[in-house]
Amino acid sequence: MLRYDYKEFSAALGKRVKQLRKERGLTLRALVVQHGFHLTQIQRIEKGDGVSVPTLLRIAEVFQIPVEELVEGLGLIESDESRSKSSKK
Repeated sequence: MLRYDYKEFSAALGKRVKQLRKERGLTLRALVVQHGFHLTQIQRIEKGDGVSVPTLLRIAEVFQIPVEELVEGLGLIESDESRSKSSKK
């Protein structure tokens, strides 16, 4: 059964957003001034406090990556069933 851990998803997304921002040489101020985010909004996202779908889409646009790539593998909980299948191989 496919399951997600929302808290883990939010924390991992925050780390990924911060990493992408730093890789592209963007400051928090640049995201505010150039892309219209609120400072506290970006700080909360990077801290792992969660994000709305529209904000998630805007972040993907800013970094010019598909939203699927932005969230890929985040917060996924491996079920006992999928673990047992992979261990039988």
